[in-house]
Amino acid sequence: MYEPGLFGRDEQLGVLQELMGRLPDAGGAMTLQGGPGVGKSALLRAAAERARTSGWQMLEVAGRSDDTPFSGLRALLWPVLGTADALPAGQGGILRSAFEFGSGPPPETSKVALAAFNLLTTRADEQPAVLIADDVQRLDRPTRDVLAFIARRASDNPIVVLVALRSGRNIPDVPVLDVPVLDEPSARRLLARHAATLPAVVRERILGEALGNPLALVELPAAWCPEGPLGSWAHLPVSSALARAFADGLGELPEQARDALLVAAVDHAGDLSEILAAASVLAGRPVAVDVLDSAVAALLIRLDRTTLCFLHPVIRFAVLEAETPARRQAANAAMAQVLAEDSDRRTWHRAQSVNGPDEEIADELADAHASLLRRHGVVTAIWALERSAQLTADSATRGHRLLCAAEYAYGLGRTRLTHSLIDEAERQELSDADRAKAAGLRDISDADPQPGQARTQVRDITELSEGCPNLALDLLLSAALRAHRTGADPALRAGIVAAADRLTHTNDPRHIAALALAEPVLYGWAVADRLPSNETVWYCPDADGLRLVGMAAHLIGDPARAVDLLGRARPILREQGRLGLLSETLVTEASDLLLLGDWPRAARLAGEARRMLAETRQPAIVAALTSTDAVAAALRGQAERAEELADTVAAWQRTDLIPTLRLAHGVARLGEGRYAEAYEELRPLLDQPHEGLRWQGFAAVMPFAMAADRGGGRHEAARILGDLEEAARMTPSPLLHVQLPYARAVLAADAEAEELYMVALGQDLARWPLVKARTEQAYGQWLRRNRQASRARTMLLTARTAFELIGASDWAGRNAGRAADNAVPSVTELLSPQETLIAQLAADGLSNREIATRLHLSHRTVAAHLYRAFPKLGISSRSELAPLLKLPERPRATTETSVRRTVGCVGGINQPTHAADGAE
Repeated sequence: MYEPGLFGRDEQLGVLQELMGRLPDAGGAMTLQGGPGVGKSALLRAAAERARTSGWQMLEVAGRSDDTPFSGLRALLWPVLGTADALPAGQGGILRSAFEFGSGPPPETSKVALAAFNLLTTRADEQPAVLIADDVQRLDRPTRDVLAFIARRASDNPIVVLVALRSGRNIPDVPVLDVPVLDEPSARRLLARHAATLPAVVRERILGEALGNPLALVELPAAWCPEGPLGSWAHLPVSSALARAFADGLGELPEQARDALLVAAVDHAGDLSEILAAASVLAGRPVAVDVLDSAVAALLIRLDRTTLCFLHPVIRFAVLEAETPARRQAANAAMAQVLAEDSDRRTWHRAQSVNGPDEEIADELADAHASLLRRHGVVTAIWALERSAQLTADSATRGHRLLCAAEYAYGLGRTRLTHSLIDEAERQELSDADRAKAAGLRDISDADPQPGQARTQVRDITELSEGCPNLALDLLLSAALRAHRTGADPALRAGIVAAADRLTHTNDPRHIAALALAEPVLYGWAVADRLPSNETVWYCPDADGLRLVGMAAHLIGDPARAVDLLGRARPILREQGRLGLLSETLVTEASDLLLLGDWPRAARLAGEARRMLAETRQPAIVAALTSTDAVAAALRGQAERAEELADTVAAWQRTDLIPTLRLAHGVARLGEGRYAEAYEELRPLLDQPHEGLRWQGFAAVMPFAMAADRGGGRHEAARILGDLEEAARMTPSPLLHVQLPYARAVLAADAEAEELYMVALGQDLARWPLVKARTEQAYGQWLRRNRQASRARTMLLTARTAFELIGASDWAGRNAGRAADNAVPSVTELLSPQETLIAQLAADGLSNREIATRLHLSHRTVAAHLYRAFPKLGISSRSELAPLLKLPERPRATTETSVRRTVGCVGGINQPTHAADGAE
């Protein structure tokens, strides 16, 4: 039995399949038990479909019958009542009497149950029967009793009885099949099917409010209103199906109970004393807690000593939906009246209790948005500012508040909402400062900015530097971002730096980021000196500041500090729900982790960004992520994939990504052994005036040096390297400084090379495993060319091991990889057979004495072999053996058997074991 629309119900479907598989030889019964909307009806429909396709008799009853005794049973048995006359001992008459409403008192339930059971068994002898009763708790009591009677006796007959009941109710002696809410993966799959066109933030809101309930996951997207508010405070519209399933008894509650529920629904705190006090204000008379007993009995709420909680968020929405806007406003006003000690919540409710402009409430709400951001997230802060703007009479102030909301919308990744708020703001009488701010905000949120606006912003910065320093910093950052993304000319970048110099807030993250965007080399030291320390960062809650200084570290070529700073910003942005800025942060951090050689983490962050961008749809960040993927593919040796991704990004004509695409193309061609092409692709990244250098050029130093060495461009490369040495004196960029020693050694004459290689390997490369491996590889190749084979083998093996652990290409090229100069020796080539065997046992964790016992050697002999093996392998401890040998997991007995087979062959056929000791 399979139902394609049932996500996460394999276990329940399997149980029903087994039960119905007993037919026609036997039968059985099952109670499906779960909360409203969890999918009991869907499971029953799947069972019904199985019965129909099998040709069995289907008898169904669902929903609410009236209170007339046996009305539900009559609906259930109606298809087979025509054969009731064949029943013995007047049982047909009993059924007719039970179903002839109003003709006298109904017969005893036990007699009706027996007659109904005999009717079914008679029919089942000819055709197996499946009885399905949904929402049994809504049927009349006699019908429920008859169903229980039949269900307990069904197993010995070709009859299957399936009934669905709400949680907390059951039929005695009938097995129960629990139907829980969906797990998160299944809930997401179901929501994706029914809400694919909704914005990501809406889908996440629905997912959180549905709590895994399938009916809510289907109906809430269908009822969603695009013009409606989205904050966690606002109710989601509910369909009639949801209202019936979750709050069917709402209309039958006493008036005071409904007042109390309405007050509870407009407030999230759930404080029982506050709710009763506000309900008393709303009702105009005291409301006691016992008026809520009916709501508890109707399974709408749960009470404890101090709190009131709706059993499901949909119930709260249904309560709000059932009331008029005027009643909802009155409930908010009542709640505001009793919240004199909580100014933020009081302002919140006051803002939802009025219609026209109210300057006092508007000012209070605008002032409260920061604390609302901390308590309820960015969506709520956006609503607070929007609502504040709606209540504001002054046009300029209204526009300013709309722009503040637009800034938060940009951080959320909602470009359309951002532009909508900017459009609305620009229809107001904005001040010159706010008009400049609107232009800047539109600019940074555009996928395709133009450089002209940056010049205007630079002029505005000068005018605003004294009176509005905060806005001046915003415009400075906006102009620097625009200049960076459009590849602006040096004059504009110089103008941005000059404007920055006129501002006094030089430690502001916006100021630091602007300098890094405009002049990452010339102002590299100034930026690096202002980056916060790790101790400061750990306690910093400012996600915007952390993100900006992390971006600054990335731009000046300090990926290690960038990863530390962005890694601290990332969880704060995620907690605040600022998906737009979070996706940008993830992509930047992933690119830095690639440069550091931490590729598993880079892949995880890139994967998270990819999933997020599928929802937020930010073209600029999608392009940046794709270019990062291209570089990753090139570094892994997947040249064809790297070229394909780079060509995809090139079609988008993003000026700021051209250096990254050059890096991807160059490294890809280097990996294929196309050295001259790689050199020509990488050279423009490095052959630049100092002010034109970027982090991509720093990242290209090592592949460029190798391409020059192999492709015949050593003379020109030496000149370019000299210029880079001069640039290195202007910037502290670790990405540049850590690679320059490699380039010096690779391009040096043989007489100087070895000393330069030792300098390169003498650096602190703890966070640069890929740089270390590239340097060891180049040094090993140099040693081999200079006939130092033993030392070469050690270096090449260590480099190969690092490449394999990281997942990187060795840049050997497909053709060059077969050349002896690039061949990397195996362990067995470096070690003698005896040394190899002892190293394998040591890697397995055996001590020297245990190895000696196995091989019938002295422990001193074992120690001597390991002493000679370690330098050959380029290691200094036993813990480093296992990664080199990459031994698979195996039982100890297997190792012992292998040892016994090998011992007699070491040093010669059937050599006595004592000869080895004597030789030592």
